[in-house]
Amino acid sequence: MQRLTQLLKLNDTKTKTVFRNVFFSFFIKTINIAVNFLTIPLVLSFLSTTQYGIWLTLTAILSWFSFFDLGLGNGLRNKLTTSIADKNYEDGKIYVSTTYGSLAVIFGVLLIVFLIVNPFVNWTLVFNAPPSAASDLKMAVTYAISLLFVQFVLRLIITVLLALQRSALADLVNVIVQILVFFGLYLLKFYHFSTLAYVALVYSVIPVFVFLIVSLFLFSTTYKHLRPSFSHVRLEHAKGLLNIGLNFFIIQIAALVIYASDNFIISQLFTPSDVTTYNIAFKYFSVGSIFFTIILTPFWSMTTKAFAEKDLDWIKKTMKKLFIFWAFLVCILILQLLISEKLYSIWTNNAIGVPLSLSIIMCLYYIIITWGSIFSNFLNGVGKVKLQLYFATASMILNIPLAITFIKVFKFGIIGIPMATIIVTGIASLISYLQYRKIVNLSATGIWNR
Repeated sequence: MQRLTQLLKLNDTKTKTVFRNVFFSFFIKTINIAVNFLTIPLVLSFLSTTQYGIWLTLTAILSWFSFFDLGLGNGLRNKLTTSIADKNYEDGKIYVSTTYGSLAVIFGVLLIVFLIVNPFVNWTLVFNAPPSAASDLKMAVTYAISLLFVQFVLRLIITVLLALQRSALADLVNVIVQILVFFGLYLLKFYHFSTLAYVALVYSVIPVFVFLIVSLFLFSTTYKHLRPSFSHVRLEHAKGLLNIGLNFFIIQIAALVIYASDNFIISQLFTPSDVTTYNIAFKYFSVGSIFFTIILTPFWSMTTKAFAEKDLDWIKKTMKKLFIFWAFLVCILILQLLISEKLYSIWTNNAIGVPLSLSIIMCLYYIIITWGSIFSNFLNGVGKVKLQLYFATASMILNIPLAITFIKVFKFGIIGIPMATIIVTGIASLISYLQYRKIVNLSATGIWNR
């Protein structure tokens, strides 16, 4: 690794730290991707296509709840990075404690509300599921949502690791979760527990267990100086977290509507089995995006640190390297498209057929999304997200109506959904690029500098 570092001329501390995280995260994420790919045929081997489609829709809805943290997680990431850069560890502990306390209250209240409302919800109607699945679906939803609220508090340890430029360790924790989930699912198949409720239990219990163990260990050893405590919870610091956190919250809500609603739209306008087809293409082309995210992830917090130190030269050089990585990713995506039909067949054991038109649009989808992620990641790191917020909100409002128009008026079918996302996010990404240029050239004023 030392020779590779010298070859790439990674001479400064910031770049070396980022590269070290990327280097180890690459191997960890490779395992994660392999496990995720193996998980799909495993689950399809004991759940029907319809059951699996319902499960995918449920997981999409579950992702909606993650945004009820009001952006506190991302607010903590920026605030903690700045505190550590200033060597203000007491302030860092206060921000960690305040975030844990705030999220415990938020998700505790949501859990109580859910347990009260849940018995009165007709989940088969929500998921467009057959009546025969009613009992199993209700149990699955109860397990998944209840434990998810607990998980959102405990997984703050991942945010702390990211803020401390330990993204590789954060990835390791996540891959441990994925591996344990895979073995849990294998046991379900072995013992013939082929219900949504058992699948939900495996996916929900294991993350809670892992995040709890990791949190207790790290806050008792390496990060004892940041260990959350009731005595360090400060309401005035919560306000500081919310100032930037609410901006992130609205952007996250917009991303939720734009991305996570796809499965829900398909299940309502098409069938649950179409959700499966869509997700096969989505996950197939997401591989390159996952590796690109490995590269981007440590840059968020390191950009926060560099911007606080007014090190714009480092930021400019780093962004040029990211553009090169993105160009390489585009080549990989095109290659994936050319061999997609054969790999779909091998991956799903000829169980799922994906139209070529969907593959082409999904390839273009990831080309646009990853390009825009370079600039949104930079803007998140420097905390200049107001303009991003406005365009994300506009995209959120336009995305679903545009998708429905493509499907019902222009008869594009299922490809109308990613086409709508390509258009709205493409425009927003262009604005983010212009804002990046203004900031690094010190010409950003007004809304461009907020």
